Amino acid sequence: MDDKEIDYDALKKRGFLKQKQDGYFLLRTRTTEGNYSADQFEILVEVARSFGRDIIHPTTRQGIEIPFILFRDIDEVERIVLKADIAIGTSGPRLRSTTVCPGNNWCKTGLVDTFGLFKRIETELGIRCSYDLPHKFKITISGCSNRCTRAESSEIGIHGAVDTTHPEKRIGYIVYIGGCGGRTPHFGMKLEKVFTEDEVLGIIERTVAFFKKNAKPRQRLALLIEEVGKEKFLEEIKIPKKDNT
Repeated sequence: MDDKEIDYDALKKRGFLKQKQDGYFLLRTRTTEGNYSADQFEILVEVARSFGRDIIHPTTRQGIEIPFILFRDIDEVERIVLKADIAIGTSGPRLRSTTVCPGNNWCKTGLVDTFGLFKRIETELGIRCSYDLPHKFKITISGCSNRCTRAESSEIGIHGAVDTTHPEKRIGYIVYIGGCGGRTPHFGMKLEKVFTEDEVLGIIERTVAFFKKNAKPRQRLALLIEEVGKEKFLEEIKIPKKDNT
């Protein structure tokens, strides 16, 4: 097929990215709750052997990339992975795969159920990987203040914490907003309150909605916050002044 006939952006949404090598694409999968099953790994191994060059590359966002897939094989590879209930990742101006540590599911320092929060974000809010936005947008969840998923370096970063101001030392969440990596990295602002899970969901929903409505194409959230002003932004997403630095 002629290169001009290929819709590369549509392929990105399906999880197939053009490689630097002519004629080849890589498959990018994503995890749900940060996990793959053993059966899913076996399917990915078979895809790498049958359609790639026997290479499986783990991404920094807990996905799997399989390079050197020919354009003619994309439909078949897609059919195989979707049949195995393997979620496909995405690229471009969209919500990226949410990165999740194990939390209190098995980590000895985990304070919160990171898998449960991941499910609520996707099912209750409908905010899931491939959601179209003006530019890339990342959410990370960590189970404790070790912040293994680098909460301060994503558009929305969340980690479990103990609310020492609460009489019962209640466990909740710390939230960072406006971080990002890339060529011009930004450290996210830390909201100075330990939030409940329901409050966190509200912050996520309002922040994503504000970004979708107000950001320019290829403008990261950090730059949008700089443009509108920190206080105005926090007012728009309904965060009281005393709850932020």
